[in-house]
Amino acid sequence: MKALKEIILGLYLVSTAALAGQDSVITSLAIEKAQVKPEQAMEIVSKQYSGKLSEFSVDDRDHDHKMVYELEVVDQTRGEKIEVSVDPDTGAIQEQERDRFSSSKYGSFFNGITLEKAVAEAKKMIPGTLLEAELEHEKGVVFFEIELMTDQGVRKVIVDVETGKPIPVATRNFHKD
Repeated sequence: MKALKEIILGLYLVSTAALAGQDSVITSLAIEKAQVKPEQAMEIVSKQYSGKLSEFSVDDRDHDHKMVYELEVVDQTRGEKIEVSVDPDTGAIQEQERDRFSSSKYGSFFNGITLEKAVAEAKKMIPGTLLEAELEHEKGVVFFEIELMTDQGVRKVIVDVETGKPIPVATRNFHKD
């Protein structure tokens, strides 16, 4: 009985990983078909809002299951985080939410490199399609964690906010086959 439970758990974990890989591949295909690419969406939002981009992700709109880019802007002068979405077909921006934030969370982020520059540095190291980027703060280090879809699967790169240095990290390999 114990062996059967272990087999079932193993199959569940493998199928969950496969589905996660499938989602990344589908996201990458949707981005390839989009009129507005992730880097263009970041540029559109940066021109529209003061502050710095701290996050980028790709999601489905609830009402029609079409892709949308979701971004977060941190405006230090106003003490606000602004969540916006960008339509990948038109580049239209829709503001979602504004919240107050604590600047202590962001540490050296305000004096460091931009999300746009971090993505460019990550893509120099590992060419691929941007799937997600997020500002993180762990163990006293502020960095961008960037996920890219490559021919070898989803690859992650960490980019130090202070130095701009990209560092590849362990990855999960899912092929586009």
